[in-house]
Amino acid sequence: MKKIVYNILGLTMLLASCSTIENREDLGPVLTASELKIAIVQNPAGSNSVVLQNKTAGVIMYWDYGTGASHRAIDTIYIPFKGTFKLKYTAFCAGGTVTDSTTFTIAADDQTFFDKDKAWRGLTNGGTGQTWVFAVDPNNTSKNIGGNGPENSLIPAWWTMDKNGLAGQMSAPYSMADEVYMDLQGAANFVVKHADGSQSKGFFNVVAPYVNSGVSYSGIEVLGATKFPWPTSGKYHFTVMSKDSLSVHDYAAYNIALYKRKGAY
Repeated sequence: MKKIVYNILGLTMLLASCSTIENREDLGPVLTASELKIAIVQNPAGSNSVVLQNKTAGVIMYWDYGTGASHRAIDTIYIPFKGTFKLKYTAFCAGGTVTDSTTFTIAADDQTFFDKDKAWRGLTNGGTGQTWVFAVDPNNTSKNIGGNGPENSLIPAWWTMDKNGLAGQMSAPYSMADEVYMDLQGAANFVVKHADGSQSKGFFNVVAPYVNSGVSYSGIEVLGATKFPWPTSGKYHFTVMSKDSLSVHDYAAYNIALYKRKGAY
């Protein structure tokens, strides 16, 4: 009797080892680009307000419009810049992913949009373009151009660095010789021009002001593979923003560096 039990047990184990653990359904082929159904709606034509619509059943659409991204089936984006823009979209479907692109056109800049916060025009010479460099100049009597202090400090106050000390805080490709260029020509462009002639390009977006003791300071977030040479968080507020001078803080934080308009004093 024992022998029969062992044989049955062995047969059961053998069958179990050969059985399919789970039944997997065929996910099906990846859709082709021509099978993707999207719509770009501007009312009226050329409007700064653009509605992106995914009309492809059974897929999740990821939109990339250059200065931002979204994964909503229906989403409204606002672009205040005149020009023709490339929209890349990727469909995530059962069998995999497929990517395609198209373009849409904005008829005119929305100048009223840039009046909502002084950073838009104040950082860019009204939109036409501004270059900022470190404020190493005779007017800075202390020679300190970096360090930290209260979040609302105009100059470094707690920890201070001259140009040599600040240079020691930087990592390649950034250096004291870098120039930061910003404009509103077709996009909110943010470009760091390095000493070796190379450039790091990105965009910036104005964010909610940083408020300290009832005072509001304009803030921006830099998008893309670049940032101010120092501080380096990528999100900033400005305690000084004038035609010739810029005090750049990490947003709602202590680190600060002093910049000036290239060619000023």
